[in-house]
Amino acid sequence: MPVKFYLHPKVNKKGEAPITISINIRQTRLLTTLGYSVDPAAWEESGQVKVRYTNSKGIPSRKINNRIMKIKLHFSEYENDLKVRPTLDEIKEQLATAISLGDDLTPTEVAEEAPVKLIYEFFDQFVKEESVLNQWAAATLKNWHTFKIHLESFGKRLEFRDFNEKGLSRFIMHLRKVCKMEEKTVQKHYNNLKWFLNWAIRKGYCQEESVNRFRPKFKVLDKPVIFLTKEELLKLYTYEIPKNGTKVKLYDANGEEYEKTVQEAGALAKTRDLFCFCAFTSLRYSDMAALKRTDIDGDKIYITTQKTNDRLPIDLSKNAKAILDKYKDEQFPFGLALPVISNQKMNHYLKDLGELCGFTTPITIVCYRAGQRVEETYPKYSLIGTHAARRTFICFALSNGVPPQVVMKWTGHSDYKAMRPYIDIAEKTKADAMKLIDNAWGM
Repeated sequence: MPVKFYLHPKVNKKGEAPITISINIRQTRLLTTLGYSVDPAAWEESGQVKVRYTNSKGIPSRKINNRIMKIKLHFSEYENDLKVRPTLDEIKEQLATAISLGDDLTPTEVAEEAPVKLIYEFFDQFVKEESVLNQWAAATLKNWHTFKIHLESFGKRLEFRDFNEKGLSRFIMHLRKVCKMEEKTVQKHYNNLKWFLNWAIRKGYCQEESVNRFRPKFKVLDKPVIFLTKEELLKLYTYEIPKNGTKVKLYDANGEEYEKTVQEAGALAKTRDLFCFCAFTSLRYSDMAALKRTDIDGDKIYITTQKTNDRLPIDLSKNAKAILDKYKDEQFPFGLALPVISNQKMNHYLKDLGELCGFTTPITIVCYRAGQRVEETYPKYSLIGTHAARRTFICFALSNGVPPQVVMKWTGHSDYKAMRPYIDIAEKTKADAMKLIDNAWGM
């Protein structure tokens, strides 16, 4: 998590210690206080105040924990949507925004009721059972942890009966208006809630079945598929990383000149190689990061995918083999074939690489956020992540006439529907190419 809460070691005259916030996002750190002080005996290791505690100023634990939860939730979403490393002032502004959401409590939280079994008492059991049954990866478990934070921000004392049609509608509005999520993310979290509630219904824990009759509408728009063209990939593959401290002259999408100072050149070089290897082989980041030398057999690699557990043989192109050969004499932990960089750091370095290579094509993303249609335009480099490598392979293969069935054998896709966006891109590429030919003929 990007935000941690703990007590300051010094107490005031009333024996209370200020709650300290540590926010660390991509190596930009802010250390400040929450604005509340509590008795150290009332502080829990989980980073919250004990239930039914009230500090010397009459502020109840519900209100303090509500603010803590909203800040956690805000920065969890902020970090996920972040395109570049934030400045200290930007983090301060985000903290002010999170606090401005207020400490108002939901009706469920305010009500003074007799002890009941809350849904959180069942949630951990749900995650434990479903993670084993569905073989969830670490990233999936992290997504469910974020979902739980959203639930807690909606109501600390939620019961299953709260999720009648009115409660389901309130949950969706909470995600839209309070959390200010994009519509696609709202839909994802609602589907998570539906999964959890149906599990509870099957177990006999939940008698409220409105979730199976409720039909909310989500305005979800398709986002552009971010991938590199052949020319961009080859430019990245052959790009010589300047030395640390080198000032490189660049041009933005409007042709305005500016300078960028190269930092962490070694990490940039490794990131370039890892991304290109994925683009030449169709591997996901997780499969590339787990590739061992024993998985390499001549002109092929054999992998068991982390996401689907499929055993796939993948042919190696000469460029992919060249990258493996580059590191063949280096020793990596666990017999790995390549120098692994974390997914998060690699995404950060990829944006720097794309900027250095001049990938500034403007890309407009249209979505619904907080119920409003929003259009935002970004330079292409700021949208490039590790998964763009796999998309690059698929788009290039389809655009050059490789049948979808063959591409699916390489990529491990079992659902033709998942290939549809890439096939549409390939068809558009072919249509654009035919227009160029027509123009060349002057017809």
